[in-house]
Amino acid sequence: MGIIRVNRPAADRNAFEAAWGYVTSIAKGMQLTMKIMLKQLLKLEKSETLEWPEQPATYSERFKGKHFLTQREDGQVRCTACFLCATACPAECIFIEAGEHPDHRIEKYPVRFEIDILRCVFCGLCEEACPVDAIRLGPEYVMAGSAGDKWVYTKEYLLARPQLQGGIASIKVENDKHPAINKIASVENNKSVVRH
Repeated sequence: MGIIRVNRPAADRNAFEAAWGYVTSIAKGMQLTMKIMLKQLLKLEKSETLEWPEQPATYSERFKGKHFLTQREDGQVRCTACFLCATACPAECIFIEAGEHPDHRIEKYPVRFEIDILRCVFCGLCEEACPVDAIRLGPEYVMAGSAGDKWVYTKEYLLARPQLQGGIASIKVENDKHPAINKIASVENNKSVVRH
């Protein structure tokens, strides 16, 4: 096998021009930045920067922020501990411990209801899966903090934190939580009335 000799590449005479191009591009960018900054400092142009927290941000009604649990008319948690929200959650961040309610007319209720908010992806599937409108994602977006226990939202926190002003009642009527079952029951009641 023979050795193939290759000539050395010619010296790049455009290296200086390329470097000069970088310097001029950076200078043009800095010039534009300074121009915008000075206009906004001298109040010649409106700033698009939001001065938060002094100036609160506004989001659409469909914004999915901090979770909360709704309440019945008597002030108790509306959740029936059916585990549908925990099952639908892709992040597996909802933990529910069910218990029997002292009132036999009410189904199960959550003894413990916790959301590990650091794992939550705010997809809203828990809200969609809930048949009784017990869990919702609200308009609150401020969740900054450093304490470790703050990131696990408990049932008490989800029900009545100060921002909720004492809790939020559900938008569904209590008897409308299972409309198909209620419709079948009313049809059967009407049939039994006709028979007698």
